[in-house]
Amino acid sequence: MKKEFEAYYSNAYAWIFAVLMLLFLFGIVMFSVFWIPDLSLLFIITLSIVFLIFAYVFVITIRKNGVAIQITDNKLILCKKELVEIPIADIMKITIHDGDGSFDISINTITQKYSMHCFIKEQRKKKDEIIAILKSKGVKVATFDFGGVD
Repeated sequence: MKKEFEAYYSNAYAWIFAVLMLLFLFGIVMFSVFWIPDLSLLFIITLSIVFLIFAYVFVITIRKNGVAIQITDNKLILCKKELVEIPIADIMKITIHDGDGSFDISINTITQKYSMHCFIKEQRKKKDEIIAILKSKGVKVATFDFGGVD
């Protein structure tokens, strides 16, 4: 078994959601203490809903660990709930949407389309590595970021 590439999930980004949760919790407490008759209830409900959403995202993000994406034996492996193994020879095109600290990868094969979003350690370095490896194997790779097409 020859591993050419591995990218690991990063839990560091989960702490951003934890800080946001604390800010929304602080807002809930402040609106409870300094009651404004027509606004406080609306803001408390809204902040509570947003707090719960961020709590859910925090739990999902903090629980992910291990390998996210790897290339082994000429197969691209996406480590989701179930492993998805895609032979590199079957890949027609890969699109990578680059975000700050994360990226979305979309893989088009002859029969199916796969996609994955992940926060990974050393995101920029790993993104450049996987692009170089896939291009060297003859796979068409397109990258997008908020500024346009690379």
